[in-house]
Amino acid sequence: MSVSLYRKYRPQNFAGIIGQPAAVSVLTNSIAKGKVGHAYLFSGSRGCGKTSAARIFAKSLNCSDRQGFEPCGKCSNCTQITAGDSLDVIEIDGASNNGVDSIRGLKENVALSPFNSRYKIYIIDEVHMLSQGAFNALLKTLEEPPEHVIFIMATTEPHKVPVTIRSRCQHIPFHSITPDDIYSRLEYVCKNENITAEPEALREISRQADGALRDALSLLEQAAASGDVTLKNTEAIFGAGSRPSFERWITGLRENPEGAYSGLKAIFSSGASSVRVFEELFSLVRDLWLVSKWKNIADSLEASEPEKKFLLDESSKWKSGELHYLLKNILRILTEARLGTRTDILLGMFMLSLEREEPLPVPKRESSGFIQPSRIMTPETVAPSSTPNAVTSTAIPVMPSQPEDPLLKKRILETAHDENFTVYCALLDARVYAKGNDLVLDMIYRYCYEVLRVERYAAELAGMFSDYGNVILRFGLSEHICRKDIPVVTETPQKTTRSRKSDTITAETLPPISEESTQTSPADSDSQSSKQTPSAFGELLRNLRGMGFNPEIISVKHNDIEESDSEMDETTEDLSPEDDD
Repeated sequence: MSVSLYRKYRPQNFAGIIGQPAAVSVLTNSIAKGKVGHAYLFSGSRGCGKTSAARIFAKSLNCSDRQGFEPCGKCSNCTQITAGDSLDVIEIDGASNNGVDSIRGLKENVALSPFNSRYKIYIIDEVHMLSQGAFNALLKTLEEPPEHVIFIMATTEPHKVPVTIRSRCQHIPFHSITPDDIYSRLEYVCKNENITAEPEALREISRQADGALRDALSLLEQAAASGDVTLKNTEAIFGAGSRPSFERWITGLRENPEGAYSGLKAIFSSGASSVRVFEELFSLVRDLWLVSKWKNIADSLEASEPEKKFLLDESSKWKSGELHYLLKNILRILTEARLGTRTDILLGMFMLSLEREEPLPVPKRESSGFIQPSRIMTPETVAPSSTPNAVTSTAIPVMPSQPEDPLLKKRILETAHDENFTVYCALLDARVYAKGNDLVLDMIYRYCYEVLRVERYAAELAGMFSDYGNVILRFGLSEHICRKDIPVVTETPQKTTRSRKSDTITAETLPPISEESTQTSPADSDSQSSKQTPSAFGELLRNLRGMGFNPEIISVKHNDIEESDSEMDETTEDLSPEDDD
């Protein structure tokens, strides 16, 4: 069985680590100066060299014939560590040994001296997979290990490692490898393996690896399995979602818009992931948009010379606004793709968004310093409010345009800021102007309009700016006049009630009764006139008394006070304190 390329070309010394100069510098300097820490945390994305660097670091520390900081690679310790047979370098998979028992076994063996090396080194891969109990069990040992023990932990998610662990380690971050570094390594591997490869194919593999050299070597091995590594074979692996295919599609969209649908459908039909298709398309259009605005930025983009030439030639044939509009639509469809929407639906939505003849207007910066979002207010896009207080205009199809008064808006905001901060926040994006003796607040966002239409805020607006005839809120075709005259609950005259031995019921203790509540139905009038039917309150008290309860009256409804003298006397007599046991 042949060895995979990513295993065969795993680096065996610090010089072989690609794309990690900062991490390599820290490790080599600590070895050269003899200032090696007792615990290290290597973090970074997949395939960037964390585990390889940990093994090289272990070999260099235990090498018996080391010159400088590089391991010799020939002594018994180096060969055993390379083969994975060293008894003094223990690699632990944190994903499968994540319990307290595994850490307990580690603590029992950590005090033992190394067999034939200077250090006993524990390499814990995917350390973030350890349980909370395992982290707690490891904490004390990690803080004060024996002098001959060094911990090297690797993780792709350092934020999941407890801060108590991170604070006891030297945290060395590993970064994603750039496409240029991956491309150089792939060329080296192809030369050593006698693999014929097209530069465009290697460039595409480097881009699709997403910063992981291990992924790039796996893709190279997969492409080489079918013969020479060509762009055609590479596109077959990626599902025709390569950079050149999208470059051809962009050119076709400009020259032959009718064929854009079939071209994009062919890319999907080849098996490409919808998320990756729109991600790659977004990257290409983003580069075109950047080059269309700043020509010199092409040199700073991660692109090959043919790709830079395409960007410079194609960007000159597009308007910046068109590319900006296209970017916004791709981003919106990309969000839908990540939610799992069907491919045919995504394709239809995307093509529908391209039907707009004019690009979306770019937001303009007003003199106030705020970016005012563009609005399109038509009867079809803005639905009138359905609430009774909203006055909808049907004579004018769209809201008339009237310039804003900056000085008036400044005064309005200062007043609202001092009076009510909620009203102030809602008015920040409003367009303020005076129309005759009325103050008009033209709202941009429906949410702010609906907040200010609430009765309490509308009344406060009318009170704040009472020097105007009316304060009018507008949103599209909807209009609301703020009124200060909120209905106030009024009190009605009450009869003075008689007092009991323990409690006194007066008109002041009774809740105010509105005018509406004093209006009685014909049935109530008949009952009051006849005074033959006892009140519900009195009946309730009698029932409670019959059940053995002695309730204490705190307040009495107005209608119950007007009951007959005999009924009240009977009720209060039954509830007198002397009867309580």
